[in-house]
Amino acid sequence: MALWLLTVISLLVLSPASAGAAEVTGGQPMQFRLVHGDMGQCRGDSICPDWISAEGQIMADSPRKLQKLLKKLGNRKLPIVVSSPGGDVKAAMEMAHTIRKQKLSIAVGRTRSRACPYAEPICPAAVAKDGSIKGEPYSAGAICFSACPLFFTGGIQRVFSPFALMGVHQITTTYSEVRVQYRTEYEMVDGKRKIISKKEIGRKFVGKYDTTKLDKAQKARLVGFLGKMGVDNALVDLMLGTDPNGIHLISQMDALKLKLTTEPVDALALVTLYDCRSHQLVADCVEQTRSDSPVAVSSSSQEVRRASSGEK
Repeated sequence: MALWLLTVISLLVLSPASAGAAEVTGGQPMQFRLVHGDMGQCRGDSICPDWISAEGQIMADSPRKLQKLLKKLGNRKLPIVVSSPGGDVKAAMEMAHTIRKQKLSIAVGRTRSRACPYAEPICPAAVAKDGSIKGEPYSAGAICFSACPLFFTGGIQRVFSPFALMGVHQITTTYSEVRVQYRTEYEMVDGKRKIISKKEIGRKFVGKYDTTKLDKAQKARLVGFLGKMGVDNALVDLMLGTDPNGIHLISQMDALKLKLTTEPVDALALVTLYDCRSHQLVADCVEQTRSDSPVAVSSSSQEVRRASSGEK
């Protein structure tokens, strides 16, 4: 004999809404722009290089914006000059995979247009109809914090100068709490319950909370990601050991030891010599082209470039 019953079950569901850094919430979303070089040393010969400017907070839709620009550029392999306080960790890792697949290089730096005031390096007046700008790269004051170094790891060549800052801290995951109600219909057959149907009938947001604790699966994914990027997983320990309200600044030498960077040169050197062969040190390109086109390079690069290694 079958007995049909109807019941309503209420469950509390926790889901990770986002992962990032609390202190960058509310920042300007990252903008990607094609930049046509406007530097004094190359303007006369009309051979200034192009690059991609990436500035602002990494948002969930940042990978889509980057992919859109890369698609527009076609097969052009332009370097990226990035300055970001951090943001969405998942998005940062997705963009790293994208630029690694495209075999692009990256530098911590900013872009300044001559059409803009000093306090606003990229202003609306400098933006052309196609969204591009004319400008020059610089390193002073540029930052790559929180989730930004994860994006940075995707570059084939990865550089930053002593005048830029690189730093990490704990990943903050925000969980949303949602109460879900289900209507379940089942029958009892010989004392056993057999579910016939289950339908959601209500959903209510309860609240959210932040945590810096990573479970084993999350940590394994992070370590695996860094391994694919060729970066020492000791970077994970630096992240987990730093309070999310602070920042652990990474020196140029430590960045080299962690394989976070490939050599200690600046953004100007990278974009000017963007046509270096893959895996070739920018400092070596400087030596090859010094007689034809002098390029500003960090003075420390000549001392340590032989100690640094190219991408595997």
